[in-house]
Amino acid sequence: MDRRWSYLCLLLLCLSFLAGCWDRRELEERASVLAIAIDAGGEDEERYRVTVQIPIPIKIAGSSGQGGGGNSNAVKVMSVTGRTITDATNNLQLRLNQRLFLGHTRVVAISEEIAREGIADILDGFRREALIRRLLWPIIVRGKASSLLEIKPQLAQIPVVFIMDLVENGRKMGTIPDKTLGDYLNETSNKSMQPFLNYVEATKREVKWIGTAIFHDHKMVGSLTPIQTWSLMQLRNQKRGGDVIMPLAGQEDAYVTLRPRFVDTNLTIQPNKFKGGGLEAVFSCEVQGDIMEYVPGNIRFASPEKFIEAMQKELKQEMEKRARQMIQKLQKHNSDVLKLGLHLRSYHFHDYWVHHDWNKAFKDFPIRVEYTIKLRRLGMEMEQ
Repeated sequence: MDRRWSYLCLLLLCLSFLAGCWDRRELEERASVLAIAIDAGGEDEERYRVTVQIPIPIKIAGSSGQGGGGNSNAVKVMSVTGRTITDATNNLQLRLNQRLFLGHTRVVAISEEIAREGIADILDGFRREALIRRLLWPIIVRGKASSLLEIKPQLAQIPVVFIMDLVENGRKMGTIPDKTLGDYLNETSNKSMQPFLNYVEATKREVKWIGTAIFHDHKMVGSLTPIQTWSLMQLRNQKRGGDVIMPLAGQEDAYVTLRPRFVDTNLTIQPNKFKGGGLEAVFSCEVQGDIMEYVPGNIRFASPEKFIEAMQKELKQEMEKRARQMIQKLQKHNSDVLKLGLHLRSYHFHDYWVHHDWNKAFKDFPIRVEYTIKLRRLGMEMEQ
């Protein structure tokens, strides 16, 4: 019995050495980077200028029982140059009294200039860095990427929090694509598709989402407007997109606004009956939505049924027109962000995929879009 107690005490003693955070590091000993901006270096050897946004915990409102300062005092923005991204961050570490920590980084802003040159080398470093989260958002910025970190929004104390809320709320509403670093890495690892990223523009006091940047082989080749991006989201991800505000045919002062509520899209690959054989892709998209606004002008309908029939017809034509314009731009830049190649590779591998180079074939592949519009609610109208 005594021997058993001795073994138990020895076991408990050994377990005591396993407890505790032996490698812990206090938050105050780390310089947590919330956002990184990457611009051209402007010098021969220094390819990149890297700007980081570091919060100052003691100056954030409410911390340590203090009132905190304004958003200009709550963060520190620092810029360094380097031959590579790692070289630049090493140069930044030489200017800090704390260790850089990238585990809390949520946004990587890349200037359009850098994106058009190619971002494969940049994201290769992020892929290898274990601390970098795959859920952070890479964002392309028109102009200088550092401008995104220098905004002073009135609705948030920390600028990057404002940007995060902008993207997150747009994602929940289905109006802004949820494009993470993990999505980009997965798409560029697959030869049957091309990636796209959110595209923004920043001023001194605000940031505006202006659509998406489309890529081919890690290089930005063009961009889609918000309206074109909504068509892409409906066909690719079955997301509702934004409101459809459309002038009625033949009237200058007549408008209707459709708010999509539900989207269901099916992609079919079938023999092409119109261009002498081969295959064609047909996107069949059903949109159910509500009429949120109706300015009739001089138009009058005999019955609600006639109104519904006319609105569904005009909305169908308008949304098919928008989708065609979006597809024409994708094929012009040879960027298959629709994941059409993934479908061909999965279901038509032997009869099409192995016989064609998709990097060259996508721009000429026949694609049709057919919308079906179903109005759920028309709202109320008061007549005198």
